[in-house]
Amino acid sequence: MRIWFDITNTPQVHFILAIKGALEKRTFFKSVITTREFSETTKLLREKTDTPFQIIGTHRGKKTLNKISGLFGRFFEIHREVSGYDISISCGSDAAIWSSFLKRKKSIAFGDNDLAKQWTYGVMVNHTFFPDAIDESILVKQGISARRLTRYHGFKEDIYIADYVPEADFPASVPFDNYVVVRPENLQANYINNDSAKPITPLLLKKLSDSGYNIFYLPRYNIDRNYAKDVPNVYVPEQPINGLDACYYADAVLTGAGTFAREAACLGVPSFSFFAGKRLLAVDRAMIKEGKMFFSRDVDELMVELKKSSRHEVDLSRSKAVQKEVIDKLKSVIEGF
Repeated sequence: MRIWFDITNTPQVHFILAIKGALEKRTFFKSVITTREFSETTKLLREKTDTPFQIIGTHRGKKTLNKISGLFGRFFEIHREVSGYDISISCGSDAAIWSSFLKRKKSIAFGDNDLAKQWTYGVMVNHTFFPDAIDESILVKQGISARRLTRYHGFKEDIYIADYVPEADFPASVPFDNYVVVRPENLQANYINNDSAKPITPLLLKKLSDSGYNIFYLPRYNIDRNYAKDVPNVYVPEQPINGLDACYYADAVLTGAGTFAREAACLGVPSFSFFAGKRLLAVDRAMIKEGKMFFSRDVDELMVELKKSSRHEVDLSRSKAVQKEVIDKLKSVIEGF
């Protein structure tokens, strides 16, 4: 059996490799890995695996026409070059889903976005996996058949955090003994869909600094870097870093990125989200309800809650249980094809 794994962005590196590694402990298969040039994806992939992989396609910019061109261009290239597999496993890869469907190969797709249109999952994917924080009826309404749907306890981030081992030398690379992590909101992303949103990161950085916090700052774009100019006690790493290490050693994480907030929460680090989208995902609402995450777009509210927060002891047993449940169910699905 040959399984094809397609990775399209940086967070998927941890996720897909965790699925691959855990599955390899349970059953024998040969693997094919593809990815695209986007952000730090290929660099991180080289660091995290010895398995050869093929780079197909690149991110073509933020304009709608460029995105459409990149999407279809990569699909045609994938469809032409990737063959000889029996099953594809992906997380939000349209190219993998479309190509598997047209080649009549089995496909498995993971997701955790209850707000996205899932019609490709419903029509083209043989089986899907979603966290049970998302009500089954919502996914069925979006076109995913209940018989092609597996829901699991916990969160997608648990699946790879289960294998996380902190880098002991990481603190030596940071010029502070104690710090909070700040990651700006990504107002340019398609999923934000909120033209009225304004960045709160500049004010947040200033208030954190004025309150005596050391700030480990992870900007996305040049404009994000400008927010930190003339703000004392801010460290911006010059080289890409492991975000999980930054979370693990932090006193708290304040971020406009949903995945990063959930990673911190799964690690037991105080997690504060100022996501700029009009609606929060069901997985985020579940974390907020469970007290794992705090959400606000008001800087003063964030500061009040931050000052009341404290770290929990890191316990990966829950994440390990989530990973085991998912891999057990995934193995069963594969054997049933």
